[in-house]
Order: sequence, then structure tokens, then C-alpha cells
Amino acid sequence: MTAKGKSRSERLRSAAIVKLKYQMLSGTMDQGFMSVYQGVLSDLGLTEDEVEKHIETHAEELKQACLEGSK
Repeated sequence: MTAKGKSRSERLRSAAIVKLKYQMLSGTMDQGFMSVYQGVLSDLGLTEDEVEKHIETHAEELKQACLEGSK
């Protein structure tokens, strides 16, 4: 485990939610967000491809988590 004791699965979920939540709120992936997001990925020891694959596999669950976090 890395990133303060989180498992790889937890890190993937966290990064995926950050990305999806931003997309849902802004409707875009602007350069400012991508710069910050790359830092998040680096801190979590993940690649963008890994997160994208996680999003593809768990899209509905992740979208629901984003919506529930908005309440």
C-alpha cells in the first residue's frame, strides 16, 4: 500500500471520482484541471490509462458516487 495506506483499488477509485466529478460539473477537461490532475495521479502512483480503464469498468458505480457526493 502507498499514498497514506490506501490500496491500489482505493487509489484508482479516488482518482476516477476526481476526474468524473470535474467532468460532470464543468462539462470539459481544461488545461488547468489536467495540470492539477496529473499531480494527483503522481501522488497516487497511477497513470491516466489505469484510471481510464477503471472508469470504463466501473462507470455507473463511479457516477453514482459522484452524484451522492453532491448531496
